[in-house]
Amino acid sequence: MLRQIGWMPRYIGQILLNINDHYMPEAQDWIKKAIEADKNNGMMFRLVQDYVLYAESYKRNGGETKAKESLSKAIEIYKDCGADGWVEKAEAEMAELH
Repeated sequence: MLRQIGWMPRYIGQILLNINDHYMPEAQDWIKKAIEADKNNGMMFRLVQDYVLYAESYKRNGGETKAKESLSKAIEIYKDCGADGWVEKAEAEMAELH
């Protein structure tokens, strides 16, 4: 069984996100695909990168509540992985949200 690769949809989502806001819905769809693939494959560090990018997409779109939810998931995974430096970075990013 061929598993879906999560990094490719994440990069496509990131590219669309950085073109302009017109592509926001498509970018978020690609990021969701990355989250699903990395979750299914147990790729925790890639999954956390997906959630951080997802949070960024919501921040750009004024969805602070959804951005906080995604950052909370990222922080939880970082803690589970023992990535304390990344936890601090994500917590600081969350603190910047209103």
